[in-house]
Amino acid sequence: MIINVTHYKGGVGKTTLSTNLAIAFDAPLLDLDSLQGSLNFNKLRKANGHKPLDCFTIKNEDELKEIYSNYYDSILIVDSGGFDSDLNRLALVGSDILISPVAPSQVELFGLEAFEGILREAGKKYNTTFKTNVVINNADSRGQGTIWELKKFISNNSACFDLFDTVIHNRVNFKKAYAEGVSVIEFAQHSKASFELQQLVTEIKKDF
Repeated sequence: MIINVTHYKGGVGKTTLSTNLAIAFDAPLLDLDSLQGSLNFNKLRKANGHKPLDCFTIKNEDELKEIYSNYYDSILIVDSGGFDSDLNRLALVGSDILISPVAPSQVELFGLEAFEGILREAGKKYNTTFKTNVVINNADSRGQGTIWELKKFISNNSACFDLFDTVIHNRVNFKKAYAEGVSVIEFAQHSKASFELQQLVTEIKKDF
């Protein structure tokens, strides 16, 4: 079961989501981002005395195919790069669940439109259809109007997007947890951030 946290745009929260999911599922984590945010998170995790993740990267498409072939019966989390590349497009192939965090803003709406084009182009190249599950991320509880616009866009482009019910808000505990190399569940189990993350995990499991 390969869960690919993917978006061509950087800064949308892929690494934060990927690291939290890897800990929640107790799963290996493949870091495809050139910034190596997941690998650096794992260094913080080790430095602070926590059990390290099985976190690694690969160099080329052949290595990616080999890694993917090993995860039919177990879970692998993929932190895709925040840019468009042949490797990141290939990473879509064989993924069982695609997840794209998107903040509710006009800039992110434009980014989602561009990502739709990438999904369609990659689908033509590999003769398949790619459909990603959007999770509203870094949401401001006061910005309900923008959230509504994002939901409307996704519903009008259902060939490429589904929308998770879970909304993850912009909460300081996500940043504090990353700095310590832990998930928000480990950092503050009964916090709102932890509750939202657990909601997302439950929703992902429905697709298993």
